[in-house]
Amino acid sequence: MNKARIREQILAAYGAALAAVDPQKLTADAVAVLPHQAVRVLALGKAAPAMARGAASRRPTATLVISDHIEPVPNAEVMVGDHPLPGARSVEAGVRALAFATAIPSDELALFLISGGGSALAEVPAGELDLEDLTSTGSLLMSRGIAIEQTNTVRRHLSQLKNGGLLAARGPGPSLTLVLSDVVDGPASAVASGPTLPDESTPADALEIVSSLAGIPHAVVDHLRTSRPTPIAPSDHITLATHRTAAAGAAEYFAASQVPHRVADRALAGESAAEAAAVCDALSESILVASGETTVDVTGPGIGGRNQSGALAASIRLGGGGPAMFAALATDGVDGPTDAAGAIVDDETSAHLRQAGVDPEAALEADDAYSALDAVGALWRTGPSGTNVGDLWFGWKED
Repeated sequence: MNKARIREQILAAYGAALAAVDPQKLTADAVAVLPHQAVRVLALGKAAPAMARGAASRRPTATLVISDHIEPVPNAEVMVGDHPLPGARSVEAGVRALAFATAIPSDELALFLISGGGSALAEVPAGELDLEDLTSTGSLLMSRGIAIEQTNTVRRHLSQLKNGGLLAARGPGPSLTLVLSDVVDGPASAVASGPTLPDESTPADALEIVSSLAGIPHAVVDHLRTSRPTPIAPSDHITLATHRTAAAGAAEYFAASQVPHRVADRALAGESAAEAAAVCDALSESILVASGETTVDVTGPGIGGRNQSGALAASIRLGGGGPAMFAALATDGVDGPTDAAGAIVDDETSAHLRQAGVDPEAALEADDAYSALDAVGALWRTGPSGTNVGDLWFGWKED
């Protein structure tokens, strides 16, 4: 197949992957088998509106939805929090979430619908901490390429809402948590820092993570040194989908279309540019489907996200070789602090960048993948997809 056809097939497979992790359908299927009982729904995360619509068949007595964007949800209170760092809207949403959970009667089922992004979208600082303590800590963790699991360990011990705090506010009574996971092969408790699913981590674990980072607020360090959290039993929970569900959806499309393909055994992880180079070195005429989530250690002044950084690195790696294509796309449609889901590049992209006056190596070094790829039309913009299970990378190279 030529590159135009490969691109077409990759984008179709990406669409099939998103369909496989459709939060509304997955939630509707899960609640359809629950025993009849009065229900109140609290949905938190990037997929919250779709998940709440999926739960609407249970005719909940009340529904609160907290997300990063507005979508119609019948008979629901909808709030928008800030992302990727918590802001004033996040605190407003967090306070409301705690109040909503507290008001659920003990004889009603508390149905919590949790998806990625929830760590920032709703927040209530713990103890004497304030919002600035949390935002500066979160920004430092993300800019230094700290893995999301470690970042969430820190977040959960700086918050009244996380690490089971939302469940504690609910008090006695039945609860069930449905999780759409954006955490790479990790536990459901890691999603959104576990507002209803505390883990076994401690403030000391969080302190160890931040201890090597310059710039962490003194108030955060003091809080982690002195905090003594109350043990909380986790909610019953079901994981609806992960990054591997999305990869399987893409693979099913390729199989149905009789397109040669293979699914990577190993999840994407680690530094984005290095991971992209390794993926490029392993490409063949069977389209590779890889899923997971990488990181970027931001040291430059530019703009971009982990997928754009990976795509720019791939364009450099593939440049000057035979026909090849690489796509790095976020399943939530939002790559880092940008309006793009990611980017699609090929063996000619680096040459096009230089023709446009852009040095791809310098752009990568400056963490300015967004500007570079935008200059040659390589960014892929979809807008928020309403789901969130990490990233999908596709690659192909003519043998």
